[in-house]
Amino acid sequence: MKIQELKQRTLEVWQFLNEWKGQVLQPENFVQEVRQIGDRRYKATWIRALAHFRAMFAYESCLDAWSLIRNHFNFTEDRWDYEIRHEIIDAFLQYPDGLELIKMGLEQLFSQDFTTQERQEADGFFRLVAEQQGRGICLPAGLATGSTGNYATAQAG
Repeated sequence: MKIQELKQRTLEVWQFLNEWKGQVLQPENFVQEVRQIGDRRYKATWIRALAHFRAMFAYESCLDAWSLIRNHFNFTEDRWDYEIRHEIIDAFLQYPDGLELIKMGLEQLFSQDFTTQERQEADGFFRLVAEQQGRGICLPAGLATGSTGNYATAQAG
């Protein structure tokens, strides 16, 4: 993603997040929040900012933990945020209970309330976990194999 698109997407996600919270949009707040993340001249800052706002929305809008797995973190190549999926999950895991929410989401997804097909539709999440482990990120063993439908291997912790 080129930096101009990155800046535009970051602004859109920030606006969506703040509108969802019911806050009045003030552009100076956006500039200030991004500046707290880093130097706005660098692409890396915009990537971190976008990941931060996406992770914040996933965290704050989480009513059912399974929706994290099926919706927010089910990254497929056709999603516009696919390129920064690792940064988004990393930002989400910065929340003290971020990993616990993911574990709870997996427990819900592998309960009797969901079909095998519904579990398999979360394949983007399981691929992400496998990639995270390949990057040296410490996530519970077995998360990457969860798309098999075997709860014992997918249960985190």
